[in-house]
Amino acid sequence: MAFEPSSFEQVVFSGGGTRCFWHGGFLHETGSCDDFGPKRICGVSGGALSAAAWISGNDERCKRVMGEIFERNERNIDLDSSNLTPHQELYREAVSGTLPAQAIEAICKGPAFQIMLGCPPPFIPTRIFAALCAASYKVEQIITGNPRLRISRLLGLEGVLIDARQAAREGQLVDLICAAATIPPVFDIPSWNGRDVIDGAMVTKAPYPDPDQGRTLVLMTKPYGNKPEEPDKVFVIPSKPVEADKIDFTDRDKIEETWEQGRRDARDFLDRQSE
Repeated sequence: MAFEPSSFEQVVFSGGGTRCFWHGGFLHETGSCDDFGPKRICGVSGGALSAAAWISGNDERCKRVMGEIFERNERNIDLDSSNLTPHQELYREAVSGTLPAQAIEAICKGPAFQIMLGCPPPFIPTRIFAALCAASYKVEQIITGNPRLRISRLLGLEGVLIDARQAAREGQLVDLICAAATIPPVFDIPSWNGRDVIDGAMVTKAPYPDPDQGRTLVLMTKPYGNKPEEPDKVFVIPSKPVEADKIDFTDRDKIEETWEQGRRDARDFLDRQSE
């Protein structure tokens, strides 16, 4: 059976920092947002930017903008920055450069689009809590190898889905996408609606939209040994670890190769669908 993009009612973009350029390469081969025509889209962490770029038709613009930033940035350490890295400022520049006014307008008019934020409990300092979640994530990946995390939620981390179209209408979409990719201590901690927020990928690498209805394409950025088996979810996963390093903001070639791997993996995926 040939691959039919329109058979998917939902598309989910996982996190993964610069590994998310695999999303762009994969979708370059499989179809635009108009080709898919999904009812709902959901993104987390770096996948929030991937989703926004895809909805607005700016996937390649995102790659170009971030590549130009990486070319001029020589280090992942900046002693003059409040958090000793240049990442937060450079990421905001990349998000803003990817999403000019016409892109924001396209997102306002596009399909339902939600972005997950992670909301820590109020009874523990957010930086300490984020460190606990990061450690628990490493442990959980060794034990379960599953993108849907449990320990961080048991610790009290809440995943909250934010209406990205509404944020776009209110001029807050760039802020929302930047907040979604907050990884202390690399990033300072922002707030959303009066609450501290951190990377929602510490709740789950693959957040489903609300409502969660219909066949769903779930785009990951790394291989998982134990991906969920759900009848209405189609997980697509890189064939091997991608070249891009999650928070390396210095190497343009690695994001270009990650994009190209996404294209190759998509062609293999399409060949399997047609068998």
